[in-house]
Amino acid sequence: MGYRDDDKFIIYPLYFDKLVTRNIGRRLPKKYCVEKPTVTDLSKAAKAAGLNPTIEKEKAHPAHQWKKEGRILVDKKGTKQEVLYKISKFL
Repeated sequence: MGYRDDDKFIIYPLYFDKLVTRNIGRRLPKKYCVEKPTVTDLSKAAKAAGLNPTIEKEKAHPAHQWKKEGRILVDKKGTKQEVLYKISKFL
């Protein structure tokens, strides 16, 4: 069963991958993204943004179950979109 916590957002590296289209899963404009970010990259950026990240390495994005790239859980400090922009500033 998946992890659910009302105080956390689930963030996947896919959201910040400049090489991925919006249709496939990128969540921000390319100018805020990087090529092939890892959960470690996201965790460091989220920590720098003060979002208290937790890494879950063996998780996969629901639309890409075969790619276990991991994900991070971060504190809900604003909307999810605002949190994604906060993380992107440190990538």
